[in-house]
Amino acid sequence: MKRLHQLALGLTVLAATGTANAAAVTIQFDSSIFAPLNGYDAVSIKFPSTPGGAVANLTEYVAAGRLRGRASDLDGVAPGVFVDNVNSVFMYCYDLYDSISNGQQVRYQIDFGGESNRTLDFLGAVNSVLNDQRGQSGASYDRFAWVHPTDIYQSAAIQLGIWESRFDTSNTWSLIDGQFQAWNLDGNAGAANAGDGKTNWYVEQFFARRTSADSLDGQYAMTLTANGAQDMITGDPPGSVPEPGSLALAGLALAGLIGARRTRTR
Repeated sequence: MKRLHQLALGLTVLAATGTANAAAVTIQFDSSIFAPLNGYDAVSIKFPSTPGGAVANLTEYVAAGRLRGRASDLDGVAPGVFVDNVNSVFMYCYDLYDSISNGQQVRYQIDFGGESNRTLDFLGAVNSVLNDQRGQSGASYDRFAWVHPTDIYQSAAIQLGIWESRFDTSNTWSLIDGQFQAWNLDGNAGAANAGDGKTNWYVEQFFARRTSADSLDGQYAMTLTANGAQDMITGDPPGSVPEPGSLALAGLALAGLIGARRTRTR
């Protein structure tokens, strides 16, 4: 029992070592921030003027779409924490109270549990719709389909849905009322297909699928947070390898505990 206790204590230290140094990364956004789709949907949105506010009373005209940047100066994580690679980090804005611009460089803290349940519900619906559309199921089902839209309308619809999930806390998913609203979307509401409906069509499909699709498991997403710049949400492969230096230090701590026990029992 003592040995099991020491091992458990060692694992506790290992976990503490992994969390003591917050994971961080520098993101250099592309000079064409919406690359490689190189497009977005210019829409009008309305949302609470303060985080957590209950009234949609701030209106802005924004570009809705997926962003891309490059990751460098990783601290506490290995490059494998990003779905594609460090030169193509695809993200969506998860914040409406700061801004981001072409070519901007931001130092972000990585939060592996920063997504709300509503966001995970929505992203699960996005995956369900896009995998059906692409004929992917079973072993080929892509849990990162939400990170990989194939046109600007999918991209814009995913961004708008993420904002709806973050800033509207009601049980009703709609862009025409509530704490988050959006209008002037490309395409027609109620259209029969994506070609005619474009952004509107995808929003409607994603929202409708939410009640039947499984939520995205939180291990497939992470958020990037910073003061003075928009927070981001991006994909995260499960079981990402810790940064080698931190892992080695944790291993030494565990070895030291076990060695100390052996010394005492001689």
